[in-house]
Amino acid sequence: MSDDTDLHHPVDLAALADSARADPALFESRSVEPVFARRVLATPLHMNVAAESRTNLWTDWNGYTVAEVLSDIEDEYRVLRHAAALADISPLFKYRISGREAAAFLARFAAGDISALRVDGTLPVVFCEDRGFVVGDGLLFRLGDDEYRLVTEEPHLAWLLDSAIGFAVQVEDVSSTLAAISLQGPLSARILSAANFAGVETLAPHAARWFDVAAQPVYVSRTALSGDAGYELWVDPEDASHIWSLLLAHGAPFGLAATGFALREIARVEAGRARAGRDYFGAFSAVEPESASTPFELGLAGLVDLDRGHFTGRNALRAAKSAPLRHTFSMLAIDWPEPLSFIGIHAGADMAGVATSTAFSWSLGKNLALAMLKPEFLDKPRKLHIEAEMRHGFEVRRVIVPARLVSGPAPMGPKP
Repeated sequence: MSDDTDLHHPVDLAALADSARADPALFESRSVEPVFARRVLATPLHMNVAAESRTNLWTDWNGYTVAEVLSDIEDEYRVLRHAAALADISPLFKYRISGREAAAFLARFAAGDISALRVDGTLPVVFCEDRGFVVGDGLLFRLGDDEYRLVTEEPHLAWLLDSAIGFAVQVEDVSSTLAAISLQGPLSARILSAANFAGVETLAPHAARWFDVAAQPVYVSRTALSGDAGYELWVDPEDASHIWSLLLAHGAPFGLAATGFALREIARVEAGRARAGRDYFGAFSAVEPESASTPFELGLAGLVDLDRGHFTGRNALRAAKSAPLRHTFSMLAIDWPEPLSFIGIHAGADMAGVATSTAFSWSLGKNLALAMLKPEFLDKPRKLHIEAEMRHGFEVRRVIVPARLVSGPAPMGPKP
């Protein structure tokens, strides 16, 4: 007789039920939090930019992960100079300043005269503390009679709030609620027209206006915070992806390409534009007073009006205007046909200054440097040079190359 005792063993029904129970995670709703709202900072255009990347090269900009180079830096440069370059500039800081005393507050806050700034106009500004040292600089928009927007490279909310005490004004950080797109290059106006930004070609330099594109409001300014010629688009984060895709689609026949942060830096150096945190330390960032700068030492004297009413730092700046400069922000050209890496600026055996930003300009065929120089090497010009190391296989060659002062940015091509 066969042994069938196994048929009578008791079955553990609870264990079977546990093994058959579905994972509750399968029924949990997925997070609808957009990628740009997560703690790892990504801009509203991060996925759009990533889709254009052929290099997977990324860098940090104000805590955001942004593309450094998307294809090839020389190709991106040619696009900028001969067609148009598209870039995500959302990491810039943006502050909304509103209220019936907004104009009075900004007149006290900025070192220049803002009284001529009209609605839908823009104005570069510099702002200082009581000792006359620069706290920061930026671009000021007038959005309405009592509404402004200040765009800066570094965060300045605390200084804005402190300075606003006593004024009937509201200061808000709107950086995360506003995406920004840069469109630079000689064909940028034609691309915007093709993308249904009707009448954009009539927009004057430093002016801005609203456009309704595909039922989405876009604020377009004829500005370039990188120092180059072109436009900047300010849009709600929810609409940014669509506007980006629209520009790429309509710009393709014109040779438009997405570009990274490295190209923005090259254009900035070519334009001779200082970047806060890179080329100079703000008054509250400088470890020592000697490291801080007045507007006159940064070449920003044109943004200071000492003849108008009181503003923060005016008395100190009046004294500083006639005082000897401690250092001078300068632009140098180094005649060498390939990119060089260097920091020191030399005059014979003496250290004349330090290069704060460097770039190779393919339009000029030479290296450019933004530098802080000691004034004694400007009053009586001496032959300057840089020292760089170049690798050749397993050998390192040291080169000494002459450097010369450049007065202002060189023309790079036709304007859009």
